[in-house]
Amino acid sequence: MSSPGPTAVRSPSENCARMKKLGYIAGKHVDLYGEHVELVSEPFEEGECVAVRAISESNPTERTIDLPVSLLSGWEDLIEEPAGSNASELAEVETNPNETPESRSADGGNIQDTNSKTSTAAATQKSTTGPFGATAGMPGRFKGNFDFQFVRTMGCTTYDGAEIGECYETASRIEDENEDSYTEAWRVTAERVEPIASKSLAGGHLVSAREAFLRASSYWREAGFYQSTTDPECRAGWERQRDCFIQAGKLMDPPFEVVSIPYENGTSLPGYFLKADASNKPRPTFLSVGGADSLAEELYFWGGGAAALRRGYNALLFEIPGQRGAMYSNPGAELFYRPDTEVPLKYVCDWVLGRADVDPKRLALAGWSLGGYFAPRAAAFEKRIKACIASTTLPNWQDAVQVMLGLPPGQPCPGNLESTIDLSTVGSRFIAKGDIRYRHGASGGTIAEFVDGLSKYNLWGLEDKITCPYFNIGGQGEGQLAVVSQKFYDKLTCPKAQHIITTKEGGEAHCGVNDASLSHQIVFDWLDDVFK
Repeated sequence: MSSPGPTAVRSPSENCARMKKLGYIAGKHVDLYGEHVELVSEPFEEGECVAVRAISESNPTERTIDLPVSLLSGWEDLIEEPAGSNASELAEVETNPNETPESRSADGGNIQDTNSKTSTAAATQKSTTGPFGATAGMPGRFKGNFDFQFVRTMGCTTYDGAEIGECYETASRIEDENEDSYTEAWRVTAERVEPIASKSLAGGHLVSAREAFLRASSYWREAGFYQSTTDPECRAGWERQRDCFIQAGKLMDPPFEVVSIPYENGTSLPGYFLKADASNKPRPTFLSVGGADSLAEELYFWGGGAAALRRGYNALLFEIPGQRGAMYSNPGAELFYRPDTEVPLKYVCDWVLGRADVDPKRLALAGWSLGGYFAPRAAAFEKRIKACIASTTLPNWQDAVQVMLGLPPGQPCPGNLESTIDLSTVGSRFIAKGDIRYRHGASGGTIAEFVDGLSKYNLWGLEDKITCPYFNIGGQGEGQLAVVSQKFYDKLTCPKAQHIITTKEGGEAHCGVNDASLSHQIVFDWLDDVFK
């Protein structure tokens, strides 16, 4: 999970050459800003920008259009011309007959379905860049994985789950790359903020209490991030973050429902059902599941829970086997991760569709991070899901882990990784030696055995089994993950659309955690149109 270096800055002349490699040359028909145009010139410099001359049927007058070179910034190895290819091959047009309604950019402009006009360069080049890039939209407060986790919490400010000053004050007490320091700093902040909530509640200041409980929940969650699920201190902190969130939920209107979804062998899956209003009217419902290190509570902030409520949707925030809350809710049951996530999602759908306030024709499933595997895998088999969102689509979990550990993806791991792999960073230790292995049921074996076992988490071959409308949302800071998600997306035959958020837009981080408003606007604008 170590971060790559800062985004390279290229001159307009260099960007002109790169755009030509992508096939932006005279005579080509391309989609720019939602309009199909014919280029009548090659890219040229215009001040600090790159532009082309173009015409279209709706506007036959030749005019200058700025090219969106920001889409290329930071993807250095994704657009170089592949061996044996040429510019005309890179510009091959493949019109998607199953295009869903377009999403919109932050300024209201059309964002094209990139399957309708996409370069094959990204699909043929390999990147070793992990999904937690050090891009312009990140604070750069820490040099590695701490920076992403810091933003993951600070980004909760969008929905009252953190405050910038409290986060930066906490960061000032953290020694970079020291997990114990990180844990202690967030624990101190959580211990300070939770009593504020309790005091406000006792005094009848319900809004203040709700806001402080939400912040305390976020800080307790972050305090436990690098701890082991088997550590009693981790469990105690998890219970406090959960209790704070439940207290905040009681102060919502309508209050959140704490739910326990029946699962296999007498176990259950924990979650929260958030009603759009107090009526029993059937509503579109947004199911949200996180990834390898997510908790249900944080899905209220960056996982679409609060955003769904603001738009008139119900939301179900839940955990599946392997996620920490599911394990703690079923002590002794050993609910480890499983690749066939359609099984737990069957139980989730059974439960949620048994409610009178859920419209079965408007049931959406969103998966975040490793949820970008969970959600499409479930949608391939569970046809009661009427729309699927992946942030970002993750076709193979093993490949992603290999990239994060600095290993070549798609190849068997050497057996001596314990002595050869670089464990000098927080990110690599977290994956290779930390809690992720335990929750996969692989803490007793070698690193190589753990990584090789992840090959079962594989979406390839399921492309034609996903039939509901599909939305892929990613970020420019996600490196190789953005590349492989594009490959899988291109092979889908269902109605589909996607948006890769650029650094220029400001939400390019993994799961859009550095701009939740933008991420949710893109997702829900698309979903609104699908469910019309």
